Amino acid sequence: MIRRRAALKNIGIIFGSLTFLPYACSHEQQILYPNLTPYLKSKQFELFRLISDLILPKDDLAFPTNESRQEFILTMINDCYSESNIKKLITSFQSFESKIIKSHNKSFFDLSFEQQMSFLNNEYQSKSDSLFFLDTLKNYSILHFETSENYMSDYLYFEFIPGRYEGKVLI
Repeated sequence: MIRRRAALKNIGIIFGSLTFLPYACSHEQQILYPNLTPYLKSKQFELFRLISDLILPKDDLAFPTNESRQEFILTMINDCYSESNIKKLITSFQSFESKIIKSHNKSFFDLSFEQQMSFLNNEYQSKSDSLFFLDTLKNYSILHFETSENYMSDYLYFEFIPGRYEGKVLI
């Protein structure tokens, strides 16, 4: 009787560890976006990153930040947008994706740099359905850049600790 209980206990431990194993093997932490993941896949998150880097090329050496631009944009959209604005963004993004496939018969990743830039310029100038998506990426890309420590201290002369101490004042 005791052997049977020990065997069942061992089977339970083995089964539990096998179900947990796929999650334990990943060393990369992924940020969850509960308002966006029902609508978007990881490949589409990468497209957000690519387009935001095309809109505003990043310079990590001169303007380092705590988080990547993609993480910043997705976090801001996930946390700050209402459900209706998220749906509007998703609709605009789907319009963007369908126009790429319709005009070039391939994904945005497969286009050359010149084709990507010309497509983005055409979308901005045409003021099409995808403009909300592109404006969102542009605005949050600029905000991410403007909140970098070097930009704030070197160009805006922002002091992170206000009320600086002026020592040796005459009494």
